[in-house]
Amino acid sequence: MDLKIAWWNCHLSAPASKAKAGKVTTDFVSVILNLLDSQVDLLCLCEVNEDNCLELQRLILAAALTDPKYASFTVRSLYSKDGNKIDDYGIVYRHDKLTSPSEVVDLNAKSDVSNKHLKVGRKLSFKLDGAVDLWVILCHWQSLRTYSEDSHIRTEIASELRGYVKDIYEDDPNALIVICGDFNDEPFSRSIQMALKASRDISFVKARNDALFNPFWRLVGMTDLVTGTHLPPGTCANSDGQHMTNWRTFDQIILSSGFLKGGWSFVGSGVEIMSALNISGSTLQWTDLSDHYPITCNLKRVV
Repeated sequence: MDLKIAWWNCHLSAPASKAKAGKVTTDFVSVILNLLDSQVDLLCLCEVNEDNCLELQRLILAAALTDPKYASFTVRSLYSKDGNKIDDYGIVYRHDKLTSPSEVVDLNAKSDVSNKHLKVGRKLSFKLDGAVDLWVILCHWQSLRTYSEDSHIRTEIASELRGYVKDIYEDDPNALIVICGDFNDEPFSRSIQMALKASRDISFVKARNDALFNPFWRLVGMTDLVTGTHLPPGTCANSDGQHMTNWRTFDQIILSSGFLKGGWSFVGSGVEIMSALNISGSTLQWTDLSDHYPITCNLKRVV
């Protein structure tokens, strides 16, 4: 049994009521197909709307007429709008591997006392290979312009999400949970580490069943001091010099402890920032589409 998950803030239709909706272009579809070609089973997107998802489904089906492997993929919109409150998600999944998708559950909440909107995320589940329950939570937390790094609201958002994780754990302590998103917070941010309880330490998580593991600590980029090269320095371009870097690792895939036992292991480097775009005959670059790189997490289970 194997599972490869990808996340991408594709910057197509921003979740703002006055923002202009983007169009699904030929270049955009070629990038999506390129990601699917890397053996991705579940591609989670944000900054897409319902029309984007419908058009992407149509164009993937058109691609399947030439290459039948794309017929195994279904696009589903998780978009929701309530006044100025927008959830901007969509998924592309391999329906022969991920079956029986559940209804989508809205996890958003209101802050105590202040009544602020907490954009926590959306949740759904699948049967992996028709047998194993897989919980997937998609997040696109408010930007640092809306709530600063030291804002208590960011901690409240993470604490709300933590509560939903605990609900799943109470039913199944070995549950397989994938939390993927653009958190607008880094792996070392207080919201991620202390409120969500997402640790960088595998041994710590293995010893504490209800903790979460965040493999994206290894992709908080730093240039190799000898060669001058290294992994990409982050997942998101950042032009704000106050943080002393041009990149932030806002995009992460966080896993429940169930993925650290029961025969599960990481494949290759485990997680990756897809900074190279290799499309035959194309000069397209990621920066032509988005200020975020896609990320992947690759797992297998041997029993």
